[in-house]
Amino acid sequence: MRLTRDHVVAVALDLLDEVGLEHLTMRRLADALDVRNGATYWHFRSKQALLEAMADALLTGLPADLPAGQPWDELAADVARRLRRALLSRRDGARLFSGSFFPLPNALAYGETMVGLLVGAGLDHRSATWATDTLTYYVVAHVTEEQLAAALPDSGKDARNRLDAALDPTEHPHLLAARDDLAAPHPNAHFDYGLSLVLAGIRGELTG
Repeated sequence: MRLTRDHVVAVALDLLDEVGLEHLTMRRLADALDVRNGATYWHFRSKQALLEAMADALLTGLPADLPAGQPWDELAADVARRLRRALLSRRDGARLFSGSFFPLPNALAYGETMVGLLVGAGLDHRSATWATDTLTYYVVAHVTEEQLAAALPDSGKDARNRLDAALDPTEHPHLLAARDDLAAPHPNAHFDYGLSLVLAGIRGELTG
């Protein structure tokens, strides 16, 4: 079978799920593709170029088919949730995304959609761009935390025990009162709460 760019990316993403970002090497990819080491360089001049293409592949179709007629903030929240799901779909997806600068088609489509929504809401282009960055940073950071927590041994029991042992009733009364939420998993409700805060800040820019 002829080696294609899309096939290399697809196998690389599967390998990412198997070994994680730190252990993803071009040699391992060549073995997974059953080709000689170096054959992938016909399609990608470097490992970084491959990582950029992998990150862009995660965003395939992200802003497509947004429902018409909805308010800008509902649409922005929809795209942010889609980004979260896309990054969660692959092991180390958030780290892959944040470790690459990739002005490739899917990333550009995501940026164009988000900036366009915010410009349409009333922000100037600079504010819309920076607000999109802020929203994206929130999503990526949240998913990074989720994926790190998911990778902890024994479902993070040791981390929770260490936290409990470190909390002092005199020094940390508020943290102690919130203990059940500090080390809890990050469910959809947690993500949506933070997302609502970011969107509220953008609304404040529009009305301020």
